[in-house]
Amino acid sequence: MVDRIRCASIILTIVSIGFVVGGCLLIAFGDSLIKKIVNNECQLKPGTIIYSNWRDSPVPYYISIYVFDLQNTEFLNGTSRPSLKQRGPFVYKEVRTKINLEEYENETISYQEPRTYTFDAARSAEPDTINVTTINLVYMILVNYLQMEHVPSIFRRIVGELLSVQEKPIMQHTVQELLWGYTDPLLRILKTEFPDIISDDRVSVFDASVSGAGSNIYLVNNGVGRDANFNDRINEVGLVERFNFESKLSYWSNEYANMINGTDSTLWHPSTRKNERIYSFIADICRSVYLDYNETRTNNFNIETYHYTLPNSVFSNSTDNEGFCLNSTIANKTNEVECLPSGLFSLKTCIRFPESMISIPLPIIGSSPHFLAADPAVQNAVYGLEPDDIAHRSFVDIEPLTGIVMNGSRRLQVNLNVINDSAISAISRIRPLVYPMIWIDEHAEIDKLNADKFRKKVTVPITALHVMKYLILSIGIALFVIVLGLIAFSRYRTNTSGPAFPKPTADETSPLLF
Repeated sequence: MVDRIRCASIILTIVSIGFVVGGCLLIAFGDSLIKKIVNNECQLKPGTIIYSNWRDSPVPYYISIYVFDLQNTEFLNGTSRPSLKQRGPFVYKEVRTKINLEEYENETISYQEPRTYTFDAARSAEPDTINVTTINLVYMILVNYLQMEHVPSIFRRIVGELLSVQEKPIMQHTVQELLWGYTDPLLRILKTEFPDIISDDRVSVFDASVSGAGSNIYLVNNGVGRDANFNDRINEVGLVERFNFESKLSYWSNEYANMINGTDSTLWHPSTRKNERIYSFIADICRSVYLDYNETRTNNFNIETYHYTLPNSVFSNSTDNEGFCLNSTIANKTNEVECLPSGLFSLKTCIRFPESMISIPLPIIGSSPHFLAADPAVQNAVYGLEPDDIAHRSFVDIEPLTGIVMNGSRRLQVNLNVINDSAISAISRIRPLVYPMIWIDEHAEIDKLNADKFRKKVTVPITALHVMKYLILSIGIALFVIVLGLIAFSRYRTNTSGPAFPKPTADETSPLLF
């Protein structure tokens, strides 16, 4: 019996040591193992989770567009401010398709990404066939151009008279026409008279900025392998290395502003940190922006995310942003720099008429919706705006282990630079202002189906591994405790066992037998 206990103790000791060592090894190297597994799945190479989601997003994109409807015209004579009413949202399903994918030996991928938009009446507050009133886009573009080129007042007066025949400072169109294109009467005449110069007479507020998106060519890092300094390239996964074959932009006035930083905002590297900035290159506005950590959240599907928001400093009038100040004129070639008030940035070098039309800078100005965080003078120039930090600030929610974007909204307001001109009677007394036309909320959020897939492929295996390493260690410790118990029991049996009737020992009173 004792021998069997000793044999079992030896076997259990060996087994328990194995479990303890295994548990300790998993505890010591389990996180490294998890990181390696996650990093492999987060590379942009065929067969990984990230690649399939990046190439064909399982989560639908929606773009909500809000239009500012002008409620008064008295501001044209300088006696009041424009009064605006927000209409919408007008919601469109956005489908992005990555085409012409090419993989290269230096671990990069090139692609193009055309987009299509379909009106979603069920998600929209109103049909996009309603009429809205706004500033005449072509009219104000021409007025800005005449002043920018320092055209003499007598010629501007003549142009003003000609404009009054075909154009008015205020126009009315359906939302659909305003966003996707309408035929402008002045451009229609110019197209007829000068077809070699102008072959397109359609104008749009939104389509002009996205119609050419499908022709852009991106070259991104796939995050595979190590760089020249032997650092893992996984921290560079998705970073845009070239845009239209160029490693930097040419829209802005210094090297910093022309840098291409970040991803396309649909993914980030794994092991995301709270103290890092999330950079995103946005081709629609021809620049990079950044987001800072705000807080840690748990979404509706019990997945923990880091919440990053666009700080006020991105569009502030500061030394860091001086590269986004543009030349105020192209006529005298003096390179006079014009910086806009805080909260605004010029898009006149970024958004232009199609190549089929005359190439002139458009007086388009970008901002956050409702002039959030803009200079008070800009906000107070119009009635009807209510900036809200929650509803109008861009953000992204990132699952920190994998870098997968779980939720995000990219919000931008498109404004028109409205000026007066003493030589044109219709606008001679108007107060100069930045006039809001529309604002856009491009949004995507993980749904239950894909949240369940994420848990199945990521959360459950990792949780199981975490549980397993402590379970193995616990089993080893428990077996070791059992071994100690068996050893103690064995010694106890040895000390207490012997003959059933022990032989009496002789003493001085015992009789001596011969």
